[in-house]
Amino acid sequence: MKKKTTQFSRTAQRLKSMIVARELRPGERLLEEELMETMSLGRTPLREALLLLQGEGLIERRHGWYVTETDPENLPKIYEARCMAEGKLASLAARNATPELLLQLEGYCAEMERWPGISRAELNDLNEAFHAAIADAADNPYIGDFWRLAQFHHWQLRSPVMFSDDQIRAANLQHRAIADALRSGDSAGADRASQDHVRSTWAIVASALGVPSEA
Repeated sequence: MKKKTTQFSRTAQRLKSMIVARELRPGERLLEEELMETMSLGRTPLREALLLLQGEGLIERRHGWYVTETDPENLPKIYEARCMAEGKLASLAARNATPELLLQLEGYCAEMERWPGISRAELNDLNEAFHAAIADAADNPYIGDFWRLAQFHHWQLRSPVMFSDDQIRAANLQHRAIADALRSGDSAGADRASQDHVRSTWAIVASALGVPSEA
C-alpha cells in the first residue's frame, strides 16, 4: 500500500508541475489515454492522482477532467491568501535560514537586478525560484501547498499584466528587503516585508486589470 501511495503522490506532483508551468493550460481537457501514454502510467495510478489534484482544486470534473480556470472575481481573495501564506513562510524561513539559503537568495536577487539585461521569462523564473526557496526553507509543507495553490490561481490571472521597468526595480528592492530580514533572523521583519511585497504587486495588477485593489 505504501508503494502505491508513493506512486500516486509522485504522479500527482508531476501533473501539478505541468499545470503550474502551464504545460497543461487553464480550461484544457485532460484525456486519460493521452496522459497514460505520455507519462507511461496505468489507469489506476493516473486516476488516483487526478482525484488528489481535484481535492487540491487544480483540476475539476465535468464530463471529463479539466484544468481549473480561475474566476477573476476571486482575484482579491487570491492575493489575500498569498499575502498571509508568503508572510508566514518568510517568518518561518527566517528561523531556519542557512548560509546556503542566503547565498542562493543573494544570487537570485543579483540576477533579477540585471534587468533589463535579462528577458521577462528569465525574470519570472528567477522570481518564482526566489519565493520557492523561501517556501522550502520554511519547512512547513501544509502552508507551502496552500501558497502554491494561491500561486497557481495568481499566475492564471496575472500573466497578461506587464510590469514597467520602475515597477520591476521596486519589486527587486522588495526582494532585497525580504532577503535582508532572513539574513538578520528577523521573523517579524520577514513577514512584514513579504506581505508588503504581495500588496505592492496586487496594487499593480489590480490597476492594470481595472479592478478595486481593496482585498
